[in-house]
Amino acid sequence: MLKRFLGAMLLALGIGLFGGWGSAQANSVAEPTQSMLHVCWLKDAHVNPASCEVVRMPETFEPAKAVVTSSVDFPDFQVVALDLREVTEEGYPIFNVQSIYYKDLLRATQPIIIVMRDSETFPRNGIAVRDSLGRERIFGISISGEDGSLLLSEVERK
Repeated sequence: MLKRFLGAMLLALGIGLFGGWGSAQANSVAEPTQSMLHVCWLKDAHVNPASCEVVRMPETFEPAKAVVTSSVDFPDFQVVALDLREVTEEGYPIFNVQSIYYKDLLRATQPIIIVMRDSETFPRNGIAVRDSLGRERIFGISISGEDGSLLLSEVERK
């Protein structure tokens, strides 16, 4: 029982720390945008790098290359630089978001490679898309502390 409680508290802390589900409004309809976007290390991707477009973030860390793919086409795709602006009293991070690259349509058949900036505690690299309701959705790319894989977490811009 104590293990379940501690596990739930750690999960809640992680969600709050990276702004994942904490930014959703209570009466909003669930949008599966995040599950349609995928990010992984280039070494783990099943893509031909020569056929992919490459986006280089400012102040890149050369070995840190991620591949972004999608199961559907997304309009208004952007690669964004995230800089932590503040943390709210509730513990949610708010980011300054700077567009580094824009593509009018991210096609499901065309992965993009991002040469990323070094990340610390908070994500510094991200992507933005327009969902089926016309809202801009911004996702930070962070590294899992559990297995080192890449994760997408929705973030808020200010």
